Amino acid sequence: MPADQPERPHPTGQRSRHVRPPTPPANVLVTCDLARTTLYTLGPESMQLGLTHVAPPKPLTSDFFEVNLTLNPASATAWTAFTGQHLHDHIAFIRDDLVLEAPIIEQVVGFGQIALTTQTAQAADQLARLAGRPA
Repeated sequence: MPADQPERPHPTGQRSRHVRPPTPPANVLVTCDLARTTLYTLGPESMQLGLTHVAPPKPLTSDFFEVNLTLNPASATAWTAFTGQHLHDHIAFIRDDLVLEAPIIEQVVGFGQIALTTQTAQAADQLARLAGRPA
């Protein structure tokens, strides 16, 4: 599903938002994940990523599903630099002030795609729908 809205990752202690402008650096966002089971305290956003495509969820195993996000060229370049500078940092992808995913950057991502995983088909569908929805 085409998407041309920002996806905003940030290291722990930083936040990103899709609907409203970034908050001043001194402000924090206290929010939760989509399931409303985990609370996060995040600082200001550090970047926005433009998406060109959000793939439908696909099953990886019986317990995990993946949603692939394709970045536009400028965002792919920025994401490669960001992941290189933040190896092993915890980041969060935010939409409508909710944490879509909060992974740890395990390696430099230099191919213009981000794979987000979740444990249920329903959560994967919701993740894809939110990520692909215009801002």
